[in-house]
Amino acid sequence: MRTYVLLPLAALALLPACNEAAPVAEATVTASPVQANAAALKESRRVLDLEGGVNFRDLGGYRTADGRVTKWGVLYRSGSPAGLTEKDMDALAKRGIRTVCDLRASDERAAEPSPFATRSDVAYWTRDYAAEASDLMKVLGGPDASAARSREAMIQLYRKLPEEHAASYRQMFAYLAEGKVPLAFNCSAGKDRTGVAAALVLSLLGVPRETIVADYALSDDIVDYKAQIQKNASSDSPYAALARLPWEIVEPLVASDPAYIESALDALAAKHGSVDAYIQQELGVTDKMKQAIRDNLTDAPR
Repeated sequence: MRTYVLLPLAALALLPACNEAAPVAEATVTASPVQANAAALKESRRVLDLEGGVNFRDLGGYRTADGRVTKWGVLYRSGSPAGLTEKDMDALAKRGIRTVCDLRASDERAAEPSPFATRSDVAYWTRDYAAEASDLMKVLGGPDASAARSREAMIQLYRKLPEEHAASYRQMFAYLAEGKVPLAFNCSAGKDRTGVAAALVLSLLGVPRETIVADYALSDDIVDYKAQIQKNASSDSPYAALARLPWEIVEPLVASDPAYIESALDALAAKHGSVDAYIQQELGVTDKMKQAIRDNLTDAPR
C-alpha cells in the first residue's frame, strides 16, 4: 500500500526551495515489487471468466526483483479442465493456448478427461503415473484424525512434491524455454502440484517470495472446495472419497495454507541450497534456458 505524507499548506513555506527534497518524494510514492504485486493480484483479468473452469487464472502482471513484469496471456494455471464447456474452449482458443501440461495422474485423467486431449491445435502433454495418497488417507481416516494432523500431513506432502513431480516440471520448463506459449498447466484442484509448478516458475523469473506465496494462497479466495466436494460426492471424482469424512478433517487438505508452499520452497533450499539450484540440478534448466524463459514470460522494465 502506498504511503502519502500530507502537509498543511502553511508548512510548505518552511520547506527549503532546493532539489534535495525530490528524491525523498520519489521514494515515498514508488511502490516496491511486493506492493505493486499486491495490487496486481486483485486485477480483474487475473481469474478467467469461464463457465466450467476451476481456478483458471493468468500469471501475468507480477513485477520481478529486477523490474521486469510477467506477461499477461502467456502462462495460465488451473484445476481440472474436465468441466470446460465448448464456449470455454472457444474462449481459450482465442487466447492462443498452444501447449497444455496436465500434471494429473493416469487415474485422475481417466476419471475426468481433458477436452484439450482431442484438440489438434494444442500440444497436450501428460505423464503416466499412479496417484499415491495412502499415507495421507491414513491420517485422514485414522482413529486420531484431527485438523492439526491433516495440516501437518499436508506440510510434509509439500516437502516431497517438487522431487516427486520433477519429471513433469522438467518438461514444462523445457516447453517454456522453447517458447511453446501460451501454455496452461493444471492438476485436479489447481493448487498442489499446480501451486508448486507456479511457485517454481515465478521463482525463476525473480518474482518476490511474498508474491509467490500470495499467488498460491489466492486459490482459497477463488474456489469453494467444500461445494466442489459435495457436488462430486457420488461421482468418480477424486473429491468423492473426501465427502465421506468430517469437514474439519478435510478442510486443511483443500486449503491453500501459505505454510504449505513455504514448506516446499524451504525443503528445496535445505536440500539443494536454493530453489534456483533445484531448478538447475533437477529440472535441467541451463543458464541459456533460464534466459529464454525470462524473455518468453516477462517484459523489460519501462
